[in-house]
Amino acid sequence: MMAKEIRESIKTIYGMLWEILALYEKTDCYNKVPENEKDIWDYLGDKLMNVRKNIDMLFLGQEEPAQKLREIVDETEQFVRRYERPGVVKRWKRINPQILFFECSFEIMEKFPEVYKEISWGLSNLKLACYPDENLIAARKKYFAEANRKIEEGNFQYTEERVFQNELLRTLTLVFEHDFKEYL
Repeated sequence: MMAKEIRESIKTIYGMLWEILALYEKTDCYNKVPENEKDIWDYLGDKLMNVRKNIDMLFLGQEEPAQKLREIVDETEQFVRRYERPGVVKRWKRINPQILFFECSFEIMEKFPEVYKEISWGLSNLKLACYPDENLIAARKKYFAEANRKIEEGNFQYTEERVFQNELLRTLTLVFEHDFKEYL
């Protein structure tokens, strides 16, 4: 397989995963079934299985890129099946730390400061995926101020889910750029 064919095949798989993640808002965070479908779990499972099939077909004999793609599909499936936000694997958070801005710990910290204090001090059985420090809090405020400015100026009328979905799709792009820089 030539480099150009590999590049185009990687882009094909990227597009398929992008379409799955782009269903986030439309399916109410993967809770509502698209028209003509009976079960969201099966629907998404079928879409992910189709991606896996295409990896096996397009990358037959090319184990290195195929294995990287399978890992990304596994990570995508973990997000889709998790029913939480951001719900992405740590590797994706390392590649795009801005996805951390959607962690529930910020909301708990703002709306329920006493609960957050108990959790962060280890006085609760609850554990959070992220315990923001001052730098992360400041970066998040700046991020959402800029996002809100763009939304207002463009009259986009985005929901909170759409803002998250856009960052999730940006994260997918960064993951592919990170994992396949030699092909893209």
